[in-house]
Amino acid sequence: MIGVVVVTHSRLAQELIATAEMIIGPAPLLAAVGIDREVSVDAAQEELRQVLGTVGSDGDGVIILTDMFGGTPTNICAEFLQSQKVEILTGVSLPMLLKSVSARHGENLEGLAVLLEEYAKNAIMRPAEMLKGVG
Repeated sequence: MIGVVVVTHSRLAQELIATAEMIIGPAPLLAAVGIDREVSVDAAQEELRQVLGTVGSDGDGVIILTDMFGGTPTNICAEFLQSQKVEILTGVSLPMLLKSVSARHGENLEGLAVLLEEYAKNAIMRPAEMLKGVG
């Protein structure tokens, strides 16, 4: 099974996972890494290396969901693109996280990354536009 790691500034990653597990229950091979300004880049890389080893223990790879392109969490994750079997997607959201957990069974790593990218783009809605003419 593909592992999922959420890597963000501060505690956003932990809170996204807590919210997701409130909705779907506990999920295996799912972890959070929060990057704080008090933590050195080297220490953050080491923490992420350990988490990737645990979450990627099935050998199917790891999807890393980060909060924003160009931010420190994404830049730290990018260091693992060559040495680890990972895909990184930026712009993590609750719908993207829920989909990553539910769709990872039976998918290969690249296929899941493509599916999540498309899903996330389509998950942004404007309710006012959808409701025009209703009622």
